Amino acid sequence: MATLTSSVSADVPAGFADREWTEFVRRSLFDSAAIDSSEVASVTRLIDASSGTVRFESEPDRHVKVSVDLEYTPVSPRDEPVPDAQARLERDLERFRAFVTRRCDETHCRG
Repeated sequence: MATLTSSVSADVPAGFADREWTEFVRRSLFDSAAIDSSEVASVTRLIDASSGTVRFESEPDRHVKVSVDLEYTPVSPRDEPVPDAQARLERDLERFRAFVTRRCDETHCRG
């Protein structure tokens, strides 16, 4: 079993980011405008995710640090690591940063 780890910071309150995470995941998986279904299929063929943790930690100046740890098993006969799985996680977290920042601006979440 391997572990992917990455984090991203955003200029939004931690509670707001936590609430928006579910919406981001829902849109990423089920909204055809958000992600191409073939991309989802290719990700699921590359890894078998067995568990994961998402943390939302407050940082100074009302920033949040979102950290993701994902345990997975490479889907290959030789258990070779998946070279672009880490890059995909980092891209997804960057997409979340853009999503949550835009949503915060739209709803004036910073007070």
